Amino acid sequence: MLAGILAGTSTADLPQLVEHLAFRPAGAIQHLEELFAQELNHDVRRAHALAELGVSLAEGVPPEAYVPIIAAQFRAHAWKNLGKSYRALGRMNDSLTALDHAEQEIIDFTSATYDLAVVRFNVAVSLQEAGRFEESLRLVAECKDVFIQYADADNVTNCGIAEGVLLQRLHKYREAKDTLQNLLTLSQSTLTASIAAIHHSLGYASIEIDDFDAAREYLEHAITMHRQLNLPIHVLRGEMGLGRLYVREGNSRNGITLLRRVRADLAAHGLFEEAGLCALDIVDAYLRSDRPEKAEPLARTVVEEFTRAGLNSRAITALGYLSEAIQTRKATPASVINTRDYILSLRADPEREFSLN
Repeated sequence: MLAGILAGTSTADLPQLVEHLAFRPAGAIQHLEELFAQELNHDVRRAHALAELGVSLAEGVPPEAYVPIIAAQFRAHAWKNLGKSYRALGRMNDSLTALDHAEQEIIDFTSATYDLAVVRFNVAVSLQEAGRFEESLRLVAECKDVFIQYADADNVTNCGIAEGVLLQRLHKYREAKDTLQNLLTLSQSTLTASIAAIHHSLGYASIEIDDFDAAREYLEHAITMHRQLNLPIHVLRGEMGLGRLYVREGNSRNGITLLRRVRADLAAHGLFEEAGLCALDIVDAYLRSDRPEKAEPLARTVVEEFTRAGLNSRAITALGYLSEAIQTRKATPASVINTRDYILSLRADPEREFSLN
């Protein structure tokens, strides 16, 4: 019955279901959490709406209906999901606020050690996305100890992936590759998605150290696995890496063709920031192939798209500077990479000043 109700409800109308009697029992809240996990890999905007509905339902659970720890777990996991959906939308401050709510719900329950570790691992991932690397690494280590204690091999592997990705963000690509390769060898995870994520990260790390053959093998394997798992957004992110690989190894034509399609698909999923970052890879390809006349209008298009989507005004300004630099033939591939890194850094510091050089 729940599946039928949800299937017949538009994303915009999902908040109204908070009053529907069918969504009051705990089983309905748990079903909603399972559906959220599926939608997060297909339609981020709908997943976010489901997470908001989940919080409303969990907060409305009567205190006398369940023992305190159970009611607290409902609320904590609902807020955790909201934090994950904000992270998927690139809204890191909102993500961390929601995850703080989740943590406060269960922090005083000594029997909720495992649940707290799950929440704090998500905090660590959002901190990493926000550029707060030292805090993230400390939390990952703490959560990893708890997951080892509970013999949760899947989440132990996820902690290892987070460590490898963190090394990449610190531009320690060889260390990241070594860490992830060891994880791939030693992992006891039963989650195919985790193994696919390791291959994905290895592909991106390999691009940055010019190990293009390895990068292609890892990325193609990750794309195949994510396609088998029906995780289209992860497939697109893998294909974006493959497009970047083509560009870096001098095959700009194939890179541009692939990246154009990926960019359109990311925008269709509502991932406008990622679509813009994909466009910067295309701009990079045009500059590397000495076609600045193609790069400049694309950069201007991204400015317009970011403006319509209401993204950070400083990101829009940075893209404007890049567009002007391309127009005056002063931009280089390094300028594009710098602009991309700056846009990503705004997740951590929305007021950071931009320098094209």
